[in-house]
Amino acid sequence: MSDLAKFKESRQRGIDEFHTSQDLIYNIISKKWLEEWLDSEEKGNAFSNNSCVNSDLILSKPSTIFKYDPIQSHMWNKIMLPNLQEGVDYEILDKATWEIIAKKFHVTAIERDAVIINGKKQVNVNLVPLNFCAVFPSSLRKFNGGKTVSLIKGDQYAARTCKLSSFIELLASTLQTVNGYQFVKHDGIRLYKSPLGMTVTEIEKYISEEIKTLGTYDDVVFDFKDAEYLDPAKYETIEDCQIAPDQIILGDFKEIQKNWAIKHPNFPMEGKCEGCYNFKILQFPCDCKKVSYCTEECKKRDEAYHLPRCEKTDSDDETMDKLQRNENSMDGKVGLKNLGNTCFMNSGIQCIGNTFPIREYLLTNLYKQDINELNTLGTKGELASKFAHLLRRMWYADKTPIPPFSLKRAIGKFQPQFQGFQQHDSQELITYLLDGLNEDLCRIKQKPYVERKDYDGRPDFEVAKESWDQFKLRNDSVVVDNLYGQYKSTLRCPNCNKISITFDPYLMVNVSIPQNTTKKLEIQFIDPNLLWDCQTLIYNYDKAQDPTLGQILQSQEIQDKIQHINPSELIYICTSAYQHDDTDENEKMSSLRKKLKYKKLYIRKALQSEINIEKENKICIMIHESFKQNAQYQWKREITPAFNFYFDKTKTKHIDIHKFIFDIHIGVLSTFEDLPQYQGKNWSEYYEENILDKVYYLEFKSNQNWQVECAFCDAKQCNDCVCAYNQDNLIEKYLLKEPKLEIEVFVVWKRGFKLASSVDELYNDWSKYQQRKQTDVEELPKQQSDQEQQLDIVEDAKQQENLSDEQLAQKQNFNTCVIPLGPSIPTIQSTNVQVGTEKSMKLGECLKFSEQPEQLDEENTWYCNQCKDHVRAFKVMEIYKTPKILIFHLKRFKNSNKFFKSKLETLIDFPIQNFDIREFVQNHHLPSEFHTEDPQNPKLNNPVYYDLYAISNHFGGLGGGHYTAFAKNYYDDTWYNFDDSSVYPIREESVNSTLITSAAYVLFYRRRE
Repeated sequence: MSDLAKFKESRQRGIDEFHTSQDLIYNIISKKWLEEWLDSEEKGNAFSNNSCVNSDLILSKPSTIFKYDPIQSHMWNKIMLPNLQEGVDYEILDKATWEIIAKKFHVTAIERDAVIINGKKQVNVNLVPLNFCAVFPSSLRKFNGGKTVSLIKGDQYAARTCKLSSFIELLASTLQTVNGYQFVKHDGIRLYKSPLGMTVTEIEKYISEEIKTLGTYDDVVFDFKDAEYLDPAKYETIEDCQIAPDQIILGDFKEIQKNWAIKHPNFPMEGKCEGCYNFKILQFPCDCKKVSYCTEECKKRDEAYHLPRCEKTDSDDETMDKLQRNENSMDGKVGLKNLGNTCFMNSGIQCIGNTFPIREYLLTNLYKQDINELNTLGTKGELASKFAHLLRRMWYADKTPIPPFSLKRAIGKFQPQFQGFQQHDSQELITYLLDGLNEDLCRIKQKPYVERKDYDGRPDFEVAKESWDQFKLRNDSVVVDNLYGQYKSTLRCPNCNKISITFDPYLMVNVSIPQNTTKKLEIQFIDPNLLWDCQTLIYNYDKAQDPTLGQILQSQEIQDKIQHINPSELIYICTSAYQHDDTDENEKMSSLRKKLKYKKLYIRKALQSEINIEKENKICIMIHESFKQNAQYQWKREITPAFNFYFDKTKTKHIDIHKFIFDIHIGVLSTFEDLPQYQGKNWSEYYEENILDKVYYLEFKSNQNWQVECAFCDAKQCNDCVCAYNQDNLIEKYLLKEPKLEIEVFVVWKRGFKLASSVDELYNDWSKYQQRKQTDVEELPKQQSDQEQQLDIVEDAKQQENLSDEQLAQKQNFNTCVIPLGPSIPTIQSTNVQVGTEKSMKLGECLKFSEQPEQLDEENTWYCNQCKDHVRAFKVMEIYKTPKILIFHLKRFKNSNKFFKSKLETLIDFPIQNFDIREFVQNHHLPSEFHTEDPQNPKLNNPVYYDLYAISNHFGGLGGGHYTAFAKNYYDDTWYNFDDSSVYPIREESVNSTLITSAAYVLFYRRRE
């Protein structure tokens, strides 16, 4: 019997016995494909449709979160296109009929289960897409601290008639296949239906608000009482849940040893008891609501540990007001706990807490009589009270460290900028806190409207006094009495030279740091004949010119070093160890500098094989030089920075990658000791006998994660897989499977430069050989003595200590491969100004530099009433008067462009004692002395000394920096280093060297009486 006859007979039998058979699993087949095949069979024609059966029914890229367990065979993992109709788009076949097709053709099997409803069988062909969001503590932890939550979301397909309990069991089984997380196997899933009309964006915003104030160690929990819990005891099937289209389903997945993420009225509070550390129902919360206990006994047992750290004890208890100094008081030598990126706040608090007039005013409770509850610009005294209570604990309590929870919450409440737990600027925090205290404690209950008068050529003293009096009409507090000074601001019109002078109050003196306007471009030039001998080219340019990369490369000094290669014939790549960005000769330096912030620029002549590749077939493969640091854990360590080369995805096979990598390493391999030289013939024989798995082998970097299988070996768990030399696979195959795949290949070295040497010294040994070779030593290096080897090891260890793998690789100079381009290229330096490490400067030099005229930019123009136009005036800021407490803000962070800032690491040498301010101030009297001083004698003959008493420091870069503080204690006259919880004294003989560093950021000086 022919296949056609067998098929028709089986098909008809399946139709006749559909409702009576015991089968509950059926197959779906494309109607279009089936009719084409039947037509060709009946007419006796050759069937010309070679496409996969059912390829026209499958949704190619469904936006699902999970593939159901088992991933390879579960029927719901095959998602059909929406709105397909039986008899028009597809037919339903029983198992026996489908097997006739499956044995004959290449098929994609689409299975669906059937259910019996009212005595009739119904196949669940079209699955319902559930708009699903996964929620669990580990997925939310990275968002607490003010970041906007981004949920794991997508469509999760299921049959409408599926029992809800069965669906939850399926999800539980599926969660066990997810890598990187440990979910509870039983009773670990709760499904919630969000309020109708609530979008995913709204849910994410809601959760962000709920968790933004959580600390680093707090449980990630949020209330969602408006959601409906989908109880399997209440709803039998998914259809019974009455889920509207686009209605969001939240899956709360419980992780082992973690709490439920969603707090809902249907369930009592559950989590880890802080007393017994078991996960139980918690019925005894602490008043601070940060910790809870399962029993009263657990709560009492934890009191000794928790109460000193309890946020409730840092609140407005009356006990704080009654706390007085005693023999056990810490006297300010107390640390502040880091609540999660709050080192900036701790640094600022320590500096202000050691500011004597402010501290004494708050500690003696004098502030209470000045609290201004009518001032709309203040916090009705809340900020002042929180700060006063914290200071009482810092100076009068007997415990350290102290958690500043209440002050942190108050600052975030009234200044959203400081909400959450992101890193911020200590100078901005200090400014906000002092300004907030000024408003809270302002003695002016109703601020009058004040209109500023014009300068009109009047004497400076007259205008300054008038401006200060007007300022005092609206601002009168202990902060103004002690910390506010006065600037003289001069504006000059560039067109008519009209002068305008104003006198403005300041809380801090902003000190500009001179900087070099010359920029340095570092280019790594690769010769593809000697891969590890890269040459570093350094070119200095004026950033105001903003040249293109091509213009720099066409300069004579660069052309002489790159053998006059036309910039259009070069390949340009900005790369780090695991990332790369393309660029070209037309990119301007202002744009390129952004890419080079954490990357290096590599250029090389394009290989002939790369030039001939069609654009749509060109792919970049990143090649890593590495060795296995620990064979047991498969951890690879980089030898040099990664290289990038272009391949044709439609022609490149595994063997082609092996051949290419061998070719670019010929120059390196030719120098190896005890390795037969390649003579240019019988490559495969030489490679298999001498190189492969003996000197090195190749591995693909796996893309496997979450539920994505490795594109190269299809494994669910893959820690990189071997690029098999004898496997006849095109690279295009992997890209068809995973279109966004970035292919990376590891060259894993197995032996050292010398047969007996360690592989981890491969590059160092090779470099030493190259250096000896360049000094006309033709033979390989002589065997070193044990003593010499030990000295080399110690020297290398010193150089490489505390460096990451990428930094170690980036330190190397190296070069490349196939056809010689000429002699080796020496490192060059352009004839322009060399940019080195910024020299140290004195604080006085910076103050003088800050007085230089500066032209306003286009976004900050000044209206000249004489020209009747907005102009870019020249502005000069000078210190007119200094207060009792003088704060200098060293402007280390500068806007290098619209989106990025850079930090100036210049060492500022500032005086610790006896800083005579007279040279930098126009009027030597205090602002409070306007009404008693002689207008004709603003200068004083005797020195006006200021002594340093506190510093806010910033160490490191912009993203990963850290803040600390130095402060001189009022009682013992000793300098202390405050680093969050840690506090230790600074030895008197090392005060200067410890305090004066490039990390100094905000300086606090006290005027000597």
